[in-house]
Amino acid sequence: MAAIKEDLHKLIDTTTDEKLLEDIFMILSSRRNYKEGSLWTSLTEAQKQEVLASESEIGNKSAWISQEEMKRRSSKWLR
Repeated sequence: MAAIKEDLHKLIDTTTDEKLLEDIFMILSSRRNYKEGSLWTSLTEAQKQEVLASESEIGNKSAWISQEEMKRRSSKWLR
Protein backbone atom coordinates (compact mmCIF):
# COMPACT_ATOMS: atom_id res chain seq x y z
CA MET A 1 0.00 0.00 0.00
CA ALA A 2 2.88 2.37 0.66
CA ALA A 3 3.96 2.19 -2.99
CA ILE A 4 0.49 3.16 -4.21
CA LYS A 5 0.38 6.12 -1.84
CA GLU A 6 3.83 7.23 -2.95
CA ASP A 7 2.89 6.96 -6.63
CA LEU A 8 -0.36 8.83 -6.04
CA HIS A 9 1.48 11.61 -4.20
CA LYS A 10 3.92 11.92 -7.11
CA LEU A 11 1.09 12.13 -9.64
CA ILE A 12 -0.74 14.73 -7.60
CA ASP A 13 2.41 16.77 -7.06
CA THR A 14 3.24 16.85 -10.77
CA THR A 15 -0.20 17.60 -12.25
CA THR A 16 -1.23 21.10 -13.25
CA ASP A 17 -4.82 20.10 -14.05
CA GLU A 18 -6.93 21.76 -11.37
CA LYS A 19 -10.13 20.01 -12.47
CA LEU A 20 -8.41 16.64 -12.13
CA LEU A 21 -7.24 17.57 -8.65
CA GLU A 22 -10.78 18.61 -7.69
CA ASP A 23 -12.13 15.30 -9.02
CA ILE A 24 -9.56 13.30 -7.08
CA PHE A 25 -10.35 15.29 -3.95
CA MET A 26 -14.08 14.66 -4.34
CA ILE A 27 -13.55 10.92 -4.89
CA LEU A 28 -11.30 10.54 -1.87
CA SER A 29 -13.55 12.70 0.31
CA SER A 30 -16.69 10.81 -0.59
CA ARG A 31 -15.02 7.43 0.04
CA ARG A 32 -13.84 8.59 3.46
CA ASN A 33 -17.43 9.28 4.53
CA TYR A 34 -18.93 6.21 2.85
CA LYS A 35 -20.85 3.79 5.03
CA GLU A 36 -21.68 0.29 3.77
CA GLY A 37 -25.35 0.09 2.75
CA SER A 38 -25.96 3.85 2.87
CA LEU A 39 -27.05 4.00 -0.77
CA TRP A 40 -29.66 1.27 -0.30
CA THR A 41 -31.08 2.86 2.85
CA SER A 42 -31.36 6.22 1.08
CA LEU A 43 -33.67 4.78 -1.60
CA THR A 44 -37.45 5.03 -1.42
CA GLU A 45 -39.44 1.79 -1.29
CA ALA A 46 -40.44 2.28 -4.94
CA GLN A 47 -36.79 2.66 -5.95
CA LYS A 48 -35.84 -0.44 -3.98
CA GLN A 49 -38.56 -2.41 -5.77
CA GLU A 50 -37.27 -1.21 -9.14
CA VAL A 51 -33.74 -2.33 -8.26
CA LEU A 52 -34.98 -5.74 -7.14
CA ALA A 53 -37.09 -6.13 -10.30
CA SER A 54 -34.10 -5.19 -12.46
CA GLU A 55 -31.96 -7.69 -10.62
CA SER A 56 -34.41 -10.48 -11.39
CA GLU A 57 -34.50 -9.43 -15.07
CA ILE A 58 -30.72 -9.72 -15.26
CA GLY A 59 -31.00 -13.38 -14.33
CA ASN A 60 -33.40 -14.04 -17.22
CA LYS A 61 -30.92 -14.75 -20.02
CA SER A 62 -33.70 -15.29 -22.54
CA ALA A 63 -34.32 -11.53 -22.41
CA TRP A 64 -30.71 -10.69 -23.31
CA ILE A 65 -29.76 -9.49 -26.78
CA SER A 66 -26.35 -9.31 -28.41
CA GLN A 67 -24.42 -6.12 -28.93
CA GLU A 68 -24.83 -6.56 -32.68
CA GLU A 69 -28.61 -6.76 -32.30
CA MET A 70 -28.63 -3.67 -30.09
CA LYS A 71 -26.58 -1.78 -32.69
CA ARG A 72 -29.01 -2.88 -35.42
CA ARG A 73 -32.04 -1.73 -33.39
CA SER A 74 -30.40 1.58 -32.49
CA SER A 75 -28.88 2.37 -35.87
CA LYS A 76 -31.73 4.63 -36.99
CA TRP A 77 -30.99 6.97 -34.04
CA LEU A 78 -27.22 6.80 -34.42
CA ARG A 79 -27.07 8.15 -37.98
